[in-house]
Amino acid sequence: MVASRNRPPDWLREAVASCLAAHLPVEATLHLGLSGGRDSVVLLHLLKDLLPERLRAIHVQHGLSPHADAWADFCRQLCREWQIPLEIAPVEVRRQGRGLEDAARTARYQAFQASGATWLALAHHRRDQAETMLLNLCRGAGVAGAAAMQGRRKISGMTVLRPLLEVGDEEIACYAEERGLAWVEDESNALPHFRRNFLRLEVLPKLAQVFPAVEANLARAARHFAEAESLLRDLASLDAAQIEADAAYFGKLALARQANWLRGYLQAARWRIPDTPRLLEALRQFNQAMKRGVPAEMVLPEGRLCLWRGRFYVVANVPVSKSPQSWDGRTPLFWAGSWLHLEARQGEGLRADCLFGNMENKLSVCSRKGGETLRLAQNRPRRPLKKILQEAAIPPWQRERLPLIYWGDECIACPGIGIAADWQCQKDETGWYPVLQTAIGGGGEGNVHP
Repeated sequence: MVASRNRPPDWLREAVASCLAAHLPVEATLHLGLSGGRDSVVLLHLLKDLLPERLRAIHVQHGLSPHADAWADFCRQLCREWQIPLEIAPVEVRRQGRGLEDAARTARYQAFQASGATWLALAHHRRDQAETMLLNLCRGAGVAGAAAMQGRRKISGMTVLRPLLEVGDEEIACYAEERGLAWVEDESNALPHFRRNFLRLEVLPKLAQVFPAVEANLARAARHFAEAESLLRDLASLDAAQIEADAAYFGKLALARQANWLRGYLQAARWRIPDTPRLLEALRQFNQAMKRGVPAEMVLPEGRLCLWRGRFYVVANVPVSKSPQSWDGRTPLFWAGSWLHLEARQGEGLRADCLFGNMENKLSVCSRKGGETLRLAQNRPRRPLKKILQEAAIPPWQRERLPLIYWGDECIACPGIGIAADWQCQKDETGWYPVLQTAIGGGGEGNVHP
């Protein structure tokens, strides 16, 4: 604590101001996660002068402590005194097989997102970083886990900033003492049966007896791991581009690099990464299947990663409607994770007079049931759609999810395949071409590119 008193008087304020200048857009509103504890009160005190018109506070009320109402009242009183808008967000912590700490963290972030915050500040500091790194390492984490927390991170459309991440616990304590700040104490922080508390109360103090700068050193190591993880992400993106262009490139990579590519894709897709044995088994099967020229797939909770005809595809778990859906043809239709719309094109597509010249719209969309046929040109015979899809190298899972466009009882078009000859526009006409576009975050399928 003595060392922190030797800092320039406004060093902590300048450090937070520097973080905001580097990351927070001008005029953006910043929400602060205010627990009422010392760290979040100190950060609120710093931010209230730096962002007098652009600061909001959110207090997540977990309801796990008998003092929860008192903590909420404290935050109300503090924000009223400092003239900062405050939102109290009660949540229900559902464990669902998880630890209490993890379940509470999930509920907390859900509350932050529900508040509409696009920029969120949290008061994690250097000791929190050291604890997180040790906790992740004890769980067997890789490079990403060893990188612990980031000073800036995107979470489901919300950017999280941690302006105090390089600040020591004793320095925050000095700031609070010198300014006479008040805060609440969470009694659960003294319970060693919580893993993080055990590290804080039992492990780190003993390590500090041998390695006095252990917290700073662990935080510095986390930064090194973060740099390494960034490089691995870049390498995964480069490999993904090569695999997209030529899937045979996958088989030329060393196993560790294949694993890095696969982890990079799953991270980019926000899919859960399986444990190492299962991930390596999937890679083994992909390598064998590629050598033999046969299909293979990796099944995950969010969907499947498929190898088919020498290419990788992602297939998310998106339900497909079994019932026909009426469609006016004028507005996009959401279908199995994609948007179906008609695009005006010269000389190709459906005839406009057939679609929109009839007062009684009979347009509908449905999935394959079997037995459908199409005649794609006047000089060709009507052929089974199943055969057409096979010849077009449409993957099996995609065949069942394609939206077939009907006029009454007649199948008139299949996006990406073709249009029934009697419904095609002339070369000198403007037609309406059916386009199927994967929705962002909608979980459609496509070639792999993280």
